[in-house]
Amino acid sequence: MIGLLKKFLFAALMLIFTSADAADSIFIYGIHSWGDGASGLMNGRGGWSVEVVNTDYFAWDFTPEQAQRLSNEGFTLILRINKFFGQTIPSSPSQYDAFAQAASDKAWTFRNYTSRFIIGNEMNAGFEGNIPVANYVSCFRKCRAKIKERLPQAEVILGAVAPWNASQTGIGPYPSNRQWLNYFYQAVDNLGNDCDGYAIHAYGGRGGDADPRDDNEMGFGVFYRWLEIIQGNSFAAAKPVYLTEMNHAADGERAAGVPKYDYMSGYIRKLFEAVNAYNENHGFRVKAACWFSHSNGGFPGYNISTNSQMADDFRWATQHMDYLNRVLSAALWNFYE
Repeated sequence: MIGLLKKFLFAALMLIFTSADAADSIFIYGIHSWGDGASGLMNGRGGWSVEVVNTDYFAWDFTPEQAQRLSNEGFTLILRINKFFGQTIPSSPSQYDAFAQAASDKAWTFRNYTSRFIIGNEMNAGFEGNIPVANYVSCFRKCRAKIKERLPQAEVILGAVAPWNASQTGIGPYPSNRQWLNYFYQAVDNLGNDCDGYAIHAYGGRGGDADPRDDNEMGFGVFYRWLEIIQGNSFAAAKPVYLTEMNHAADGERAAGVPKYDYMSGYIRKLFEAVNAYNENHGFRVKAACWFSHSNGGFPGYNISTNSQMADDFRWATQHMDYLNRVLSAALWNFYE
């Protein structure tokens, strides 16, 4: 009872003394694909969870009932809206108005559980529809407008671009062999202020390396390239960033759903350390850093739920480190502690 009262009072103080939503996690710790046991990673601290819904019918879509359970466990939900897996937004611009309405309907369905909605996923890649950047920008604007008609306070978030994928090109300052960066640059630039936040993906573990901080931009170092683009844009520089997928599988898979290299002890701890180090020097821009994944049936080799070393590393970070996503006054932090 005392613990619950303390959490309630802390939320009330957050409403009074900060501009952030008091229900949001104040830490960067996050997962993708919540499942049973996820709360055991958090050591009583709030976290983030990225979940997916489709506007096309899918029998196993994430549900409001699951969103309620997730919320009860102290997670802040980030909801990604797709058309469907493999075709993240419609292929034809003639379908964008209908998709925007369907995306708005999904956002409305989950309005009591989140205010954050990502539109699409890795849309530059052939395995997600091979969408030209101008088409994605057009579709995103329609979705954002429809969602904000009903939910004006919603954050409508730019979908993450697939790193190291040159299926589509973009207009930007990067070399021709870095088209994923040009694609993201053009999307951020073209949207200007018509965007409320940015999802990014960054994977590491090249060659089985156990420290993501060793990686250049062809590994986890792409994290810094995405942020370089965001920080260099006058509109984007003031908006939140969500690292919605990170893991050790930059070198691909040795079998379906199984990374080429086994998980390396300490890797998750070092990922959180790297994100925190960036935040401390850049105004706490990255709000969430989410491991892909916790409980995803299609990716068994990535799941924390079945890998005790991953779970131990995640729990160590939440138990021993205070990786915040905002500046708290000493009084608020002392109260939280």
